[in-house]
Amino acid sequence: MKKRALFLLGLLCLCLSVFTQSQAQNTSSQLALAEPKGNGKISGVLTDSLTGKPVEFVTVALLQNGKSVDGTLSDAHGKFSFSRLAKGEYELNFSFIGYQAKTIRQISITEKDPEVVVGNVKLNSAATKLQEVTVVGQKPLIEDKVDRLVYNAEQDISNSGGNAADVLKKVPSLSVDVDGNVQLRGSSNVRVLINNKPSTIMASSVADALKQIPSDMIKSVEVITSPSAKYDAEGSAGIINIITKKNSLEGTNGNVGLSVGTRNSNGWSNLNVRKGKLGVNMSLSRFEFYIPNETSLERTEYTEGGTRVTRQSGKMRMRGGGTYAQLGLDFDLDSMNTFSAGLRINGGNFRGRGSQQTILPDELTNSFTHNRQRRLSKDLNLDYTHIFRPQQELSILTQYSETDLNSSADQDRLNQDEQLFYLQRNANEGMNREITLQTDYTHPFGNKTTLEVGAKTIFRKANSDAAYDITLPLQDQRTLSDNIFHYDQEVWGGYVSYGLPLLKNYNLKAGVRYEQTRIKGNLLSQSKTFEDDYGNFIPNITLSRTLKENHTVKASYTQRIQRPLIFYLNPYRDERDPTFIFVGNPTLDAEVTHAYELGYSTFFKTSSVNVAFYLRQTDNAIQAINRVEGKATIRTFENLAQLTSYGVSVSGSTKPVPKWNINGSLNAYRSRLQSELGSNDAWQYNLNVNSGYEFGKGFTAQVYAGYNAPSVTLQGRNFAWHYTSFSVKKEFLEKKASVTLGINNPLSESINYGSRVSTPAFTQTNNFLNFQRSFRIGFDYKFGQLDASKTTRKKKAIRNDDAKQGEGS
Repeated sequence: MKKRALFLLGLLCLCLSVFTQSQAQNTSSQLALAEPKGNGKISGVLTDSLTGKPVEFVTVALLQNGKSVDGTLSDAHGKFSFSRLAKGEYELNFSFIGYQAKTIRQISITEKDPEVVVGNVKLNSAATKLQEVTVVGQKPLIEDKVDRLVYNAEQDISNSGGNAADVLKKVPSLSVDVDGNVQLRGSSNVRVLINNKPSTIMASSVADALKQIPSDMIKSVEVITSPSAKYDAEGSAGIINIITKKNSLEGTNGNVGLSVGTRNSNGWSNLNVRKGKLGVNMSLSRFEFYIPNETSLERTEYTEGGTRVTRQSGKMRMRGGGTYAQLGLDFDLDSMNTFSAGLRINGGNFRGRGSQQTILPDELTNSFTHNRQRRLSKDLNLDYTHIFRPQQELSILTQYSETDLNSSADQDRLNQDEQLFYLQRNANEGMNREITLQTDYTHPFGNKTTLEVGAKTIFRKANSDAAYDITLPLQDQRTLSDNIFHYDQEVWGGYVSYGLPLLKNYNLKAGVRYEQTRIKGNLLSQSKTFEDDYGNFIPNITLSRTLKENHTVKASYTQRIQRPLIFYLNPYRDERDPTFIFVGNPTLDAEVTHAYELGYSTFFKTSSVNVAFYLRQTDNAIQAINRVEGKATIRTFENLAQLTSYGVSVSGSTKPVPKWNINGSLNAYRSRLQSELGSNDAWQYNLNVNSGYEFGKGFTAQVYAGYNAPSVTLQGRNFAWHYTSFSVKKEFLEKKASVTLGINNPLSESINYGSRVSTPAFTQTNNFLNFQRSFRIGFDYKFGQLDASKTTRKKKAIRNDDAKQGEGS
């Protein structure tokens, strides 16, 4: 506590120092202006060229001899002014999202005319307004924005009718398996955000969370591989930010849709309303899915007496459904103060029924299972931003998140004489709660440098109350047991980041972040406690150079950490499968990763290319370990490996002809795992290609193909798999309505997401056949009227990109 108190006191002093210096600079500027510098004044009013209404929040820059002299924002009435100006010739630049930039030159202040009124300055909209819907130029499917790669999901018609996992499969450098487990450049250590905000629903299982977000609600996906010091220190591979659809333009608009398919069905609606200073956006959707799969296992154990072979085969039918709801409010008190609030709710029910046969050398067992799960997640945020002047901002952000999870698993086992000899009833009540407080301050300087400082506190609490009842009818025996696990985590963090131009074409951004972590776990059922307290300094530096405007080269280094959450920590033994038992490890420590990247990006005519060479070295890496106990394989996690990955990521897009677009990516890398248990390394790669064509008269088609090569684990490898999809879309009613037909995985009925484990004690092969071939038809209708003359400022948001989350359940 003493260290954290000293750290926060130091950070507070730094923030106060920066703020005091800012105020001192403002005061000195005012004193300087109070001197007989000049009595000149320039003023005016900004209005929309179509509606004639005033335009507020416009950035107005005052220049003299090509250099910036001063800047301001237009007020609620569109007015702006500059005073106490010396004699001379000036220039005004006006810029705002949704409008074309405008410049007024040769504004002269003389002794005879010290006050200049430029009058009513009309701004032209950057969009074309048609009857009810404003149509803006279509974005490319893939965008390279220097610090991140953006996949514009709303431009890909093949996404209609799926979920977030289906969308992420098509994002460059990402791979997603059937369970929804996400990897970035071959690493699963990623942090998934929704609208720049975390959600406790991701803490227990990213895979389950992605199934609850309809693809039709997703606007874009951002991939950040080299986060600056402003981001949380965790997520060693990077950050994935899912942006949902909403609109900040003046007016009312929305859409409704329905998709029906053989594997999943969705219904969705979205409404955006903005009037003056108040904006409201609402979303509501419902999804249902049905997925059959088949499994098989073969394990050979090597003993002194010879070998022992176990074989298993099974079938499972998974059904589920849920609701996703979102409400967002933002209010601009004036041109300097903005408030925003949001509420997001995810609820879902999942059910599964399956049968399994296990054959041992001396035993045959048939098992019948019934699994149920109910999940409810709530996220609430309240944020405030104050603008001192253009690019000088102070933000105070708060967020509360909570997920309640109730699950049960029933299992009946029959022997080879079809006698019921074993019954197991599992029940688990879980809760994840998170409270986040954050403040950020940005201060620009005259030489185009920017200083950013901030502080953040996260309070996490996770509880798991599990119980199971085992009955042996033939022996008339019964065993009752429970497993109660409470986990608390506190993270206290702060950062300083500084960006500045160097020489002519160089830009440098460097920073450091410090995080103090306190962990406490309590296994009440066994009277065991676990505690840890550690601090991390996380440096970050990025140097970029622009060559001939359309070529950019950048190099970066950052250090990252990865804290395990309850999925990895919970010591509850999941014994639903008699041959495969899963148990968490509450003593896991955080991983530490050093990440290096050298990137190059360019664009020419209708094409763009992005190439990145990267190296990641992770110490204390968390790896899944399989051991044999009796007749079962026990899987858990341990900090026992060093992971080194290096490779190249290439992505690009092109338009051979105006109506045809092609986008693709290739990620090739070598992973090497080393530990006391042995080592494993191999080259791996994944690639995807996405192409669309506009046939005219409202018809478009989209095709996607992806392939993941075999990947290595510490004790074996995961099998290769591929995925394809094809869609056709027809627009009508002046492009307000559309019908989409699609087929997923038409080339094969199922995908095998299997793996093989090899140790001196045993070898085991698992096959998991997921029947993914499906057909779907969808309908979407857009309504409403937008006005591009009114847009809102981009809102600040909390990003808890700091924890190693659960894999597929």
